[in-house]
Amino acid sequence: MVMLYLLEKEFKQFFRDPGLPKMAIAFPVLMMLVFPFAVSMEIRNIDLVVVDNNRTMASSKLIETCTASGYFDLVGVSDDPDWAMQQMDRNKADAILTIESDFDRSLERGEPLPVGIKVNTINGTKGSIGAGYLTSCVQRFYAEHAPGRQGSTTGAQLDVSPKYYFNTYLDYKLFMVPALIVIAITMLTGFFPALNIVSEKERGTIEQINVTPVNRGVFILCKLIPYWLVAFFVLTACLLIAWWVFDYSCAGSIGLMYFFTAGNILVTAGMGLLISNYSDNAQQAMFVTWFFMMVFMLVSGIFTPIASMPGWAQAITYLNPMRYYADAMRGIYIKGSTLADVWTDAAGLLAIGAAMVSWAILSYKKTT
Repeated sequence: MVMLYLLEKEFKQFFRDPGLPKMAIAFPVLMMLVFPFAVSMEIRNIDLVVVDNNRTMASSKLIETCTASGYFDLVGVSDDPDWAMQQMDRNKADAILTIESDFDRSLERGEPLPVGIKVNTINGTKGSIGAGYLTSCVQRFYAEHAPGRQGSTTGAQLDVSPKYYFNTYLDYKLFMVPALIVIAITMLTGFFPALNIVSEKERGTIEQINVTPVNRGVFILCKLIPYWLVAFFVLTACLLIAWWVFDYSCAGSIGLMYFFTAGNILVTAGMGLLISNYSDNAQQAMFVTWFFMMVFMLVSGIFTPIASMPGWAQAITYLNPMRYYADAMRGIYIKGSTLADVWTDAAGLLAIGAAMVSWAILSYKKTT
């Protein structure tokens, strides 16, 4: 009975705040409608400058092949390499394609093409991907126009036909949708509980609870339950937006996604309440929560693969709950993974969650 009254108090407190319900609705909507287009590894609109020292039909066809790919915007064609470097220095060019004077003769003889590629790598990702696109365009041009290459069957040949599983068209938005769900749920259910107890401390209402015989465990549990419902609402909204807007649907069990979300709440809400217990004001709680959220996101594998991290960083990720949550959500949503496939993620998430909630209960100092 006491638990019902506490839950009623928590829900009234949540909906009485003019900002929290609106944020719970607006945050996932903005995340799902804006970020899949803004956060993308599909690099396009690469500004290209061509230094054409050949000026023949062959060099013109190579330039046309590069611009027709849809990845490059042609800034200009010149035979002056200094002018091209000036464009790059002024950030007007991301890549420079240099075509040497004997380009057409090398092409006719089937020799390696005298072509140079320079890229601006201030943005390393854009530079490396742009260089790959440009190299691919040159290779395709050579395969199509070099004598004896078209349909030739002489000599040993290697025919490589890649087959892409789970994301057939390499759609980066599909890759990011489950990651954005993870970020939205983790951010909301991390910040809201962190402001809960500390806001009651600031208003002085926490003293009314401290003088009651309410058990610490029941008190913390009643603080957690509303955020489970908030997380389930956010997950439902994100899945519906992904279906309506992008025509993406979960390849696996939606119930399993709710199960992992419930486990994630144990971690994030437990951590938020833990931070709230040790904080004296809302500003302090927000800064500490933001610090941990940033660390969790950067070493969770959401943006960069964990396998590409150094060994010490990979070891740290085993203490990161977002690693388990993100891995499971991507596996379920994109691959259709079952609990048997992601049981290690479930074990890691529940273990860290149990530790966080236990610590939050023990650290709450209830005075009578």
